[in-house]
Amino acid sequence: MTTATLFRHEALLYAGLDEFVRDTAAFVRAGLAADEAVGVAVIEPRAGALREELGAEAARVAWIDMERVGRNPARIIPAWQQWTEDNGARVFRGIGEPIWAGRTPAEIVECRHHEALLNLAFEAVPWQLLCPYDVSALDPDVIDGVGHSHPQVLAGSTARGGAFPSAADFAATLLGPPLPEVPAHAARLAFRSGELAGVRALVRAGLTDAPRSFVNHAILAVSEIAGNSVVHGGGHGTIAIWAEGTAFVCQIEDAGHIVDPLAGRHRPTPDQDGGRGLWMANQICDLVQIRSGEAGTTVRVRMAE
Repeated sequence: MTTATLFRHEALLYAGLDEFVRDTAAFVRAGLAADEAVGVAVIEPRAGALREELGAEAARVAWIDMERVGRNPARIIPAWQQWTEDNGARVFRGIGEPIWAGRTPAEIVECRHHEALLNLAFEAVPWQLLCPYDVSALDPDVIDGVGHSHPQVLAGSTARGGAFPSAADFAATLLGPPLPEVPAHAARLAFRSGELAGVRALVRAGLTDAPRSFVNHAILAVSEIAGNSVVHGGGHGTIAIWAEGTAFVCQIEDAGHIVDPLAGRHRPTPDQDGGRGLWMANQICDLVQIRSGEAGTTVRVRMAE
């Protein structure tokens, strides 16, 4: 495979809906003209505006609901992987918008990690991914950071080089930035092997007013992570749960050390033995944040009712 066929990860800086449609429509049409598989994962109103501009050509594009898939940024890479696998031996072209106005600070941190990890997940896959950033709506700090994860940054008719993340950059996604402190009012529990019933009871007690389906999903996600602590984290861990507005937040800490920056993003195979805990949590939760080093691992999950 030549350098020209490897993953090309570019950021597109635009201002407002008209510029978005102009630049992304040209990108999509170039891919269709080259008989590439083209996928678009953006939120409304941009998805609808781009469809309208493409007209009949929109039927040749795979449309991914980024507001649903990308609610948890860790679900985006598996969605793109599934799309490339479904399209077989093709050259691929995609548009992916992981950060939009209204994202919380914690979501933006994990979106930045996602953008860096795209380069690891697809380093040998022949496709071009364009990531739009609205300079008229996003914080300048977000725009300033674009070049750290995109080897090329496009703005109108100009292009500038960014950075191709290194192994150290990929590893850094597990190290920080540090998570905010657990609030003093959080309910806490230490657990060991054979004591996961207590973990489930703690979650259930903290969600007495929540719908049953929400409680069941929260218990499943937390049980999977606590089970990882028992199996991979030294046989024990601690859990803290609390509410932030209408969101349920849980943090589990143990003595384990995660070394794979893509942990939780690998789709399990039917015959796989283990390795499903973080994957399940990512499918259930709105946000999963992993911080891991030699001193141990912290996993924080968030679910909004």
